[in-house]
Amino acid sequence: MIRTAFAVLMLTLAATPAHADAGRVEILAARIAETAQARAAAFQASPAAPAEAPAPGDVLMSDLTEFALAARALSVEIEASGGPADLRCIFRGMSGDVEDRIAALDAAETRADMSRAYTEIKRLAEQARRIAGDTALAAHTPAPCSAE
Repeated sequence: MIRTAFAVLMLTLAATPAHADAGRVEILAARIAETAQARAAAFQASPAAPAEAPAPGDVLMSDLTEFALAARALSVEIEASGGPADLRCIFRGMSGDVEDRIAALDAAETRADMSRAYTEIKRLAEQARRIAGDTALAAHTPAPCSAE
């Protein structure tokens, strides 16, 4: 069920061009990490209880979708600018990892499973935040366009 909602969100957001901006990836990753950490702790309070799917319109699922698209766009931008191949691969991989993390949430049977899945989401987001915040990356990506 969660994967179906994720697929619909990906299709919806994919129709909107993603801006390849390391700062956007960093902001989304920070927000995702914070929310995932809170959820992991909350589900750990009653680990044997049945899993609980995110509510329709869950903000974290939207953030994860936007993050996956932004990370993919950043990977493409790094490649286009001749940036480091390892960074290109890292962001492309992170984009793909989002689907795996959502699949783990979807497969969860208990709240302990949910807690582990959210902990993995937090770990992915923290890695993305650190890498996207690296000043060396800024040299390989354009600054976002201003509204002027």
